[in-house]
Parts: sequence; C-alpha cells; structure tokens
Amino acid sequence: MQDINPRYASLYQATVKDAAAGGNAIMGKLIASLRRDLQARESASRDFRERDVHAESLKQLYQHEQTLREGYGPALLEQFTRPSEAIKAAMPSIAEVQFDQLELMDEVQVQESVNMARAQQMAMLAAEASLAELNTLICATLGLQTVRPERNPLRPEAYITALRNTVERTPAPAAMRLDWLTVMGIALGAELKVLYSSLASQLKTQGVVAAGYAVTPAPSASGTPSGGRGREAAAPAPFSETSRYSAPGSAEREALIARELRAPKPVTDPALLTLDRLRKLLAGELDQLGTPHRVAAFAQQFARQFESPGGYGGPVAESHSDFASTVPAAFEALTEMKQVDRVVQRLEQRRGGVAPAAGLQGLQAVREDIRRSASGVAQALSLEVVNLMVDNIARDPRLLEPVQALIRELEPALMRLALVDARLFTDKHHAARMLVQEVTHRSLAYANVQSPGFLAFLDEVREAIAPLANAQPEGPEMFADALHELQAMWNEEAAKQAQARTQAVKALEKAEQRNLLAEKIAREIDSHPDAAKVPDVVLAFLCGPWAQVVAQARLSGGAGSAAADKYQALISALLWSTHPDLAHKNIAKLTKLVPLLLSTLRDGLETVQYPATKTSAFLEALMGLHQAAFRAVHKEATAAAVKVETAAPKAAAATPARNRPVEDGNPWVAPSEAQDSNFLDIPDEAPPTTTAATTILSPVVPPVASGPGAGGLPLGSWVELHTNGEWVRTQLTWASPHGTLFLFTSAAGSTQSMTRRTHDKLVAAGQLRVISAQPVVDGALDAVAQQAMKNSVDSTL
Repeated sequence: MQDINPRYASLYQATVKDAAAGGNAIMGKLIASLRRDLQARESASRDFRERDVHAESLKQLYQHEQTLREGYGPALLEQFTRPSEAIKAAMPSIAEVQFDQLELMDEVQVQESVNMARAQQMAMLAAEASLAELNTLICATLGLQTVRPERNPLRPEAYITALRNTVERTPAPAAMRLDWLTVMGIALGAELKVLYSSLASQLKTQGVVAAGYAVTPAPSASGTPSGGRGREAAAPAPFSETSRYSAPGSAEREALIARELRAPKPVTDPALLTLDRLRKLLAGELDQLGTPHRVAAFAQQFARQFESPGGYGGPVAESHSDFASTVPAAFEALTEMKQVDRVVQRLEQRRGGVAPAAGLQGLQAVREDIRRSASGVAQALSLEVVNLMVDNIARDPRLLEPVQALIRELEPALMRLALVDARLFTDKHHAARMLVQEVTHRSLAYANVQSPGFLAFLDEVREAIAPLANAQPEGPEMFADALHELQAMWNEEAAKQAQARTQAVKALEKAEQRNLLAEKIAREIDSHPDAAKVPDVVLAFLCGPWAQVVAQARLSGGAGSAAADKYQALISALLWSTHPDLAHKNIAKLTKLVPLLLSTLRDGLETVQYPATKTSAFLEALMGLHQAAFRAVHKEATAAAVKVETAAPKAAAATPARNRPVEDGNPWVAPSEAQDSNFLDIPDEAPPTTTAATTILSPVVPPVASGPGAGGLPLGSWVELHTNGEWVRTQLTWASPHGTLFLFTSAAGSTQSMTRRTHDKLVAAGQLRVISAQPVVDGALDAVAQQAMKNSVDSTL
C-alpha cells in the first residue's frame, strides 16, 4: 500500500472506495453507449449477415449486462489497491510493447492491444484537464510535495484495465468482446472527465491543498533506457501527439474528439509500420520470403516468352497457350510493383528525400539504392525495421560516438541481409543480431574514448566487420565469421583474466555455503529454551560469529567430526554460563567451565578468521558476566553490569527480534575470502552520500545470462561503481545461487565483490548506477515495436 499523509488517510481511503463503488453506474453508461452504437450499426447495415452479427451482439449484451455492472466495481477496487508497477504490467501501453513478443501474438491479441492503447489515449485526451487537477490533489493526500501522476490509483490505465478484465470474464465470443471493448473504452473518456472533476471538487471541499507540478526532462526520443526517471509532471497523455488538438476545454477540441472517437480510420499509408504489419512481417504473412516473389516470377516468365531467342517470333499458339494464364498475374504483379514503389517513395520521403540528390554520397546513397531493390512490401518494411533499429542504436547516448559510427557502417550489410533472411528479426541468436549485440554491449565497458583498452577494442571490431561493407550476403555466414573472429579475441583476453575471477568466485561460493548453513544453526540456537533468558550480547554472538564457526567445522570435517561436536557443545555451555538464574547457583561448575570456554572460543574463532579486536571485546563482556555470577549479585546488579560492560542494550525476554548478522543480508566474509574477491564492505555507521540514487531494482528485463542477478539486475549488466574516490565501469559477472553475494568485473579484469546489504547501501547513496540492464539491440527493437504501436494508435485518430 502506498504511503498516505496521516492528515488525509481517511479521506484518501474513502475517495478510493467511493470511486470503486461508482463502477456500477459507469458500466451502466458504457453499456448504454455500446447499445446505441450497435443499434445504429444494425440499422445502417445493408447486408443481412452483418445485421445478424449486430443483433446477436445486442442479445449477448443484454444477457450479460448485470454481470458487467456487478463486476466492474470489484475489478476497479482490485486495480486501485495494486502497486503502480502491477498496473503497468497488466496494461499493454505504448511504452511496454516488446518486439520479441509480437511473433507469439495472434491478430486478435495485437488488435486488442492497439484498441486498449487507443482507448487509453482517448480517455487521456477527453479527461486531460480534470485528470491533471485530480493528480495534484491525490498526490497531496499521499504526502507528496510534487505531482507524480503514476501514484494516482484512479488514473485511466486502472479503469481501462478493469474494463478489459470485466469484459473478458463474459462468455461472449472473442471477436464480440473485442468490439465491445473498443466502443466502451472510447466512451469511457467522457465518463472519466465528469468523474475526475467531481472527485477533485470533493477533495478541495475537504481542504486538500494541491501538490505542485515539477518539470523534468522528457524521455529520449529513441525510446531506449536512459537511466533517468523521465517525465513526472508533463502532460498526462501517454503519447506525445496531443498537440494536434487545441487548448483543453475548447469547444473545437471537444467536438473533434467526439467526432474521432466514433470509429477508427483505416490505415491508408502503405509504408506506415503499424503493430499489425510488424507482427505479420515477423510471422512471414506479408510476403512469402524465401520463395520466388510474384513480381520476379512474372518477370522471368515474360523474359522467357518475349525476350529469349525465338520467344517473340516463335510459334504463336505455343506462346499464347503458355502465357495466357499469366495475364491476371501480370496485372497483379504490376499492381504490387506500384504498391512497392509507393512504399519506397513514402519511406524515402519520411527519411528526407524522394530521390537521391545528384551529389549524394556515402551511406545515404547506399541505403536508398538498397531500398529501391525491395521486391515486395515485406522487404520494404523489413528495411524500415533495420533502419529504425540502427537509428535507435546509433542515437543511444550510452554508446560512444565511434561505436555509434560503427553501427551506422553496418547498416547497409544488415539491410541487404534483411532482403534475403527474415530470421534476422525473429531469431534472437541470429549471427547478425548477436554481432551487433556483442559489439554494443561490450563497448559499454568503456566510459569514454580515453578509457584503457577502448582503442584496441575499436580496431578489433573494425577489422572484423570490414568484409561486410560491400558484401552481398545470402545468409548469416559472413556475420557469423565476423562474430567468431571477435569472440576468439575476446575469449583470449578473458582467459588471461580467468584465474583471478575463478579464485574470487570460489572464495565467495565458500562464503555463501558457510553462511547458509550458519543461518540454519542460528535458528536452532534461537529456539533453545535458554536463549530468551541470556543477555543480547551472548545470543548475538552465538547466532552470528559462533554459528559461522560451527558451520565451518561441519563443512570442513563433516557434521560428526570432533571439531564440529566440540563447537556445537559450547553453545549449551555458554548459554548455561550466562543464564542469570543458573550459573551463580553452581559456582564450582562455572569455575571449571570458564577456562575451557575461553580456550574453545579462541580456537573456533580463528577457524573463520574472526577479527582479534572483536574477539577480545566479546571475551571481555563474557568475563564481566561470569564475574557477576561469581559475586552472586542479584539480577538487577547483573543487568546493570551487562549494560556497562557491553555496548548492546538488553532486550526484554519476549522481544522476538534479535541481531543475527547471518540473517539480515550481511553474510560474514573471512579476511582471506575478502582478499581473494576484492571484497567491498561498508560499515553500518557509514553516512550515506547526498548523491541522487539511481535504483537498479528495475522491472523484469530479459537476462543477459542465466542465473540470478543483483537486486533484479541481470547478469552481464554494466554499472558504474563509486569506489576509492572515483567512478569505475564494471560488469555484474556472478551472483551467488541464493543472491547474497555479487561479483563485478571491469574490462581490465579487476574484480569487486559485495554483499546484498552493501549493494543496497551503494544504490541508496547513489554510488551504484546502472549503465545497461538490457542488451542495446533488444532495447532498440523494443523501441521499433513501440513506434509501431504509436503509429497504429495515431493512424486511427
């Protein structure tokens, strides 16, 4: 649940409940709007089959009306009480379309995504002004000084998601539900406008003082992650094309919206990359890539009949009989050729020119020439996807300029490949895609062109991709050769660094294994009958350092070894000797026990390399407890002595929380293990810096390598770590199986390890910031899908 300003807690809760309770009334108005729309379409239909479809839809709507009304309120409440991240994950918005998911979607799913995004856009446009005001008031009730629209649980995304969930629960046919969602989603905007205005008035009447808007930089145009928060208080519309309408509240704007909400326009631009066209391209449904195209087949047939020797002057009957059947294909081919010409022309116009200028040189001329060679709409749009992908990558601010230029130089080769190999987009392990991914991802190891090793890296890549400049690839083989050449050099460099990294990983694996066993032992100690009665300093020691000692003994010699039994037996002895009601009653036993305790404690702590200063501090506190028992002082004096002798205050016996380092995300790493892994530790008392934090607890992203990461960051991610007074570019190369220890490795091979607690402290202090948690190519292709979604939505407005 979100943090709520105590002053407005009850008002906030009441507002959310009232909004959910109003779901029945809103659904009633949406159903009425849908019924009017269906009736109008039924009346206007001239085809009896079409009228029957609308009549059946009206019948189904009547049957399920009560279910829809009763279900919308609970669905709204479910969305209102979910975290903002969960709502975003459930809503297929323009910012969350993933390229690799499109191939797995069918046409209905794509259309539903577009319709929902369009409904969200329309709802935003219709309710823009009233939502902006409500955001200021809701954020104020949440205790926020500045407006953060995503914190408003009543935002349109929640209503649209609840609408989709409610409609999808009805047993109506899928196509019918999709039609309902389209009409009802569009009608929702007008209802939200009225609702938001009413809620805002109620909050102001209750004395809520609005939070202010803070202007922050907008996200990068490329759509790739930039590490910043993006817009927090800009116009609440999810897309940037709201400027096409006049100022909020104008009669002209509202009339235009009302007119355009009725029905989407068909996409007439043949070159526009929409989400449906992109899905069909990935599924191979636009053209049959890999088989002779109809235009090419017709050209071959024409050449055989009229251009080959004896063709034009050959036997008329044979020529006529062979070619007559191709006349319809001729018209179809010519029509498609004109369509391809229109696609290419529109793509050229979109990229700055109808035709290459006389003096046009370099990459631009090559791109235009390749684009004109497209023999089908699928090929033309494939080239557009390549252009968009490369453009997104080359504009990525995380890449150094020389790397951006290298990717630009690869564009013609990728375009030529896209003409003959559609797997470039559908196969994540395609050699060409992997080549671009590896080059861009590895380049993130270098913060600037002066970084050690960058120029050598650049020369290696240039040499490897040089053969691709003028190549006419027929498949991925040439890209695979370049990738293998680079990987061979990189693997050779990695082999030189492998020893240090292997030693670090081995040390950290040993540390985690010991800590996991120590956790189990600590829980057993804490459940001991005498544990609640002994001073905190003793229990913290037993559940912390001594649990490590016992775990180390079991791992080294086995659970039944002499050392393991000896160190295990000390637990009961130490609990008895420090129990306030037991030890002073048997001073003789205590006298014999103390020397053995001290000797065993020292021996055991040495096995885990426990610091001598901390050992001495505990032994001093322990002797104070024993001396109090020898003097047979009363319990109050004993408690006072403990308070003086130890830094930790005594907790009440019923207090369940205990300071057990093995269970609080701060596992013990022995000095030798720390040295082997260049372990970074931050003392608990270390003050955090004031640098703004960039959290790496990011949404789920495709991992670079298998296995767990740090705080949700996948293995292989590049970060910048502030250590020893400077920023170091390093990569998360290993995470322990249980996610308690992490290892980072720089391009030069130096390692840095840390616990989860240290990692979290660095993030909170702004001393650990993410450079890339997702492969650059994946982000660039996701941006292509996002652009396709935006084109789909905009083209229907």
